[in-house]
Amino acid sequence: MVKYTSSPERSQNRSRLTIMQMLRFPIVWLGLVMAMATPTIILATTWAVQAKTPVSADLFMQSVVKRDGALGWHQLCPALQAQEPLSVLTGQVQQQRNAESRQGLTLTMDYIGAHARPQGGQIRMYVVTARLPDGWVAQRTYIVSTQTSGCVDDVNNV
Repeated sequence: MVKYTSSPERSQNRSRLTIMQMLRFPIVWLGLVMAMATPTIILATTWAVQAKTPVSADLFMQSVVKRDGALGWHQLCPALQAQEPLSVLTGQVQQQRNAESRQGLTLTMDYIGAHARPQGGQIRMYVVTARLPDGWVAQRTYIVSTQTSGCVDDVNNV
């Protein structure tokens, strides 16, 4: 019995045969794998970079804990930077760092959470814990507000 196939079926069979012949060659396999893997690698890399990019408010609070005035100053919005020159801030931070090092004070920071602001930016909450070698411990809550650009525009110690 003779089997008749329609033109679309013949075309489909011919395409399958061509694909099967091409896949016999390793270089074709490699090309297909690269074509399939490239978008996945690009997306994964983009997500990883975005996940690891620190937020300005986080960097600002790290500067508080590390007593790094320059790092903190660079996270501030330009209007706040204009009010407090970098040299003045770093000088004050250095004096504070010296006084604390004589006491053996250590600071740690915990990020609590964030809330979106209606006008853009975020309100982020942190708890800073201070410890002295004699066992004394104190905590303060900080609320850091950022603008849409991410720069820090307000810090409140609650």
